[in-house]
Amino acid sequence: MSRHRHHIALALTLFLLAGCGGGDEESATDAQDTTESAPSTETGASGAEGSAGPANAGDSEETKIWLTTGEQLKPVERNLGGGDEVEAAAEALVEGPTAKEEAGNLDAASEIPAGTEVESVDVDGDTAVVEVSEDFLGKVPADPEKRTPTQEEALDARLSQVTYTLTQFDDVESAKIVAGGVSTGPPREREDFAKPQGRPPPIQKAAGKAMPGIKAIQERLVELRYLPKGAVDGLNGYRTQQAVIAFQSWRGLARDGIVGPQTKQALARAKPPQPKSAGPATRIEVYRAKGVALTVKNDKTKRAIHVSSGAPATPTPAGSYEVFRKEKNSWSVPFQTWLPYASYFNAGIAFHEYAQVPTYPASHGCVRVPSPEARYVYGFAQIGTAVIVY
Repeated sequence: MSRHRHHIALALTLFLLAGCGGGDEESATDAQDTTESAPSTETGASGAEGSAGPANAGDSEETKIWLTTGEQLKPVERNLGGGDEVEAAAEALVEGPTAKEEAGNLDAASEIPAGTEVESVDVDGDTAVVEVSEDFLGKVPADPEKRTPTQEEALDARLSQVTYTLTQFDDVESAKIVAGGVSTGPPREREDFAKPQGRPPPIQKAAGKAMPGIKAIQERLVELRYLPKGAVDGLNGYRTQQAVIAFQSWRGLARDGIVGPQTKQALARAKPPQPKSAGPATRIEVYRAKGVALTVKNDKTKRAIHVSSGAPATPTPAGSYEVFRKEKNSWSVPFQTWLPYASYFNAGIAFHEYAQVPTYPASHGCVRVPSPEARYVYGFAQIGTAVIVY
């Protein structure tokens, strides 16, 4: 196989994801789409990176490998030694995060399937052509016509990692991946993963239907902190169903969003969810196993909301954090999808609105919040608000 040597042009600056603030409680208003983040002098491993910008020339001997954290990319520095820099970077990338990176404060992961091997790296003009084993595709069909939107997102994430890693070198502008002898598509540049113009389309949910007794159920859910008063409309809609799921989850009942005999009986004798005693007076508690988040003020539950945290392969790490950046219309660079009402609390991990919030952990590490609760959580989560993940 042919090899092509290159000089390293290392990144000195990283463009962080933008963010913006919001109001408090249910009265949160639409904020301007501008950045709001906690002051910081740190970048790199301990900071939170979104779409990192192209590399600039520098004197460091370190090479950056773009991994993932939550829904965003995470550059980490590696000393790869001598040899062909482009090939070495590609091989280091497919090996994934080191044990130290996984166990440390980086919360680094990779969307590239384990077992992927680099077979060759050639540079044709300004394009790095990387041939890898078919493991790179994992459960993603080679035929684009057979891929689901979720599979497309997974492939985008893998391609973004390769593209960002290889285009840090001064004579590589794009990367093309061939997996198991099959091209994954045309060469990709960093610009191909850039945030699109405009705003995300609103998440549409079917209107609720009037049902006997539903208003009384909604009023009971308000008393128990699962619904705000303004949601009592006598219609069995998406918001009410999500509130019922939150109640069922907290109580250990079957999570179907339907108020059957067991749920109705539990509603009659229930009390509002009680937060754990430890923690700042104002905080958000995330109970991963239950799929519930509590917003807490003065050590009392303000709202209990159904959420979905990270899937088993990409779990939301337990621990204590603080909201450090907010962005009303955030963009996931690797997964090429909007993350509305995003409040970041751990690197690229955030609370954000999402169309699908199932009754099991399903995200890439973030905490999915159903619409319209996402707007409320966005308003509650001010910069510096404590987040405790159990």
